[in-house]
Amino acid sequence: MRFRVAVGNDHYQVEVKEPGMIVVNGRPYHVDLNQDSLLVNNRSYEISSLEEENGLPTLISVNQEIYRLEIEEAEKLAGRRKIERLEGKEEGTIISPMSGQIISVEAHEGDRVEKNEVILILEAMKMESEVFSPKEGRIKEIQVAKGDMVNTGDVLAIIE
Repeated sequence: MRFRVAVGNDHYQVEVKEPGMIVVNGRPYHVDLNQDSLLVNNRSYEISSLEEENGLPTLISVNQEIYRLEIEEAEKLAGRRKIERLEGKEEGTIISPMSGQIISVEAHEGDRVEKNEVILILEAMKMESEVFSPKEGRIKEIQVAKGDMVNTGDVLAIIE
């Protein structure tokens, strides 16, 4: 099962693999969850769920620090991203929809692009996502290169 987890302004792509293994933003972790503790790569954390919604924690305590979580299943996110892309945004700034690595830049500064044309490809958790132009125009600036790591909300390119 895949989730997007927001903790404050930080966003994480989380995939639950076989029991005892999770992948967070492409990095694997061995986990063991007991009633009041979490063992992550042999490091112990005291953990408790303070609030839940739909069976998922929304407020947790980790080593006596409180964190508010916003959790969405990846399947729901994929549909939402598609709707946002199809509706389009008339602004020219292309923002990273998730944390990951740029695996391909399909356009260059100065290129003319059509609305919904693929500008670059981003990989997160071994899944490729195409990033589209929000409008017709000319690429004023591309702020990333192949191999760059990006976070959710980072500016990737500007179309004018």
